[in-house]
Amino acid sequence: MAAIAFNSAHRAEHIGGRLKPALTVLREMLDAYVSHRMRLAASEAEQIRPRQLPGTSSPSKKAQ
Repeated sequence: MAAIAFNSAHRAEHIGGRLKPALTVLREMLDAYVSHRMRLAASEAEQIRPRQLPGTSSPSKKAQ
């Protein structure tokens, strides 16, 4: 019975050791994808409406 428990623990450790690098790569790929999408969304939002500090007027209002 102890041999079965030891063998199962050894197998789980072996599989976990092989799975960990794959999960690390997957996590890095997902992080890169999310980071890219966030930068893309931020740049699109910047083009739609430029940021202005509260209480300041836009340059077009000063020209008038």
